[in-house]
Amino acid sequence: MENYFFMRPLLRLLAQGPFVCKATSMMLRVFAALIILGSLASFFNAGKAIFELPTTSAIMGGILFQLFFIVAIYAVTHVLLIRAQDIEDLQVMSVGDIYMLPLGAVLLRMLGEAYSSFIGLIAIGGGIYVWFTSKNIGTILGPLTAFFPAMLEASFIGGIQFMLTGILIAIGALIASYMLAEITSLIARSARLSVHTPRQLPRQGIKTRVG
Repeated sequence: MENYFFMRPLLRLLAQGPFVCKATSMMLRVFAALIILGSLASFFNAGKAIFELPTTSAIMGGILFQLFFIVAIYAVTHVLLIRAQDIEDLQVMSVGDIYMLPLGAVLLRMLGEAYSSFIGLIAIGGGIYVWFTSKNIGTILGPLTAFFPAMLEASFIGGIQFMLTGILIAIGALIASYMLAEITSLIARSARLSVHTPRQLPRQGIKTRVG
């Protein structure tokens, strides 16, 4: 009867490190493609708002923001593709090896790198946009505004504050993700040593009888 159900074979596959790493790598590549497709909507919506700006200098600021947006999306997708290859290349055994902790370490680094790249580049482009337009960055970021700190005022000082805050958040997120990844890697190494190192039995003293 179990031959007609898929959960037992699926659970067996999930217990195999190479299968999980390969599946995760493929999902990251698909996610990178979806990010590119999803960013097109934000790009064209922002472009429509930019070309409705009243002055040439404001439009120029909007175009500069669009360039930073393109670079940010490229950076995020490239990070995902690089880490997808790293996950596929992880040296794990089929059965009995610890694989989720090494996989988690790579994913933690990937999340920090992708988030920091996006936040840092958009913060710089957003600050330039505010300088040229004296408008809040939310007018072109739309729902993506939730990823950024609130802007106090749409002015030159507000643009600088937005840049600095975004860059500091990016650096902090990168440091935190790398620290967590290193902790996870240390735990993985310790677990592997405890699993693969044979336990030595205590030596028993030789008792001799006299007389």
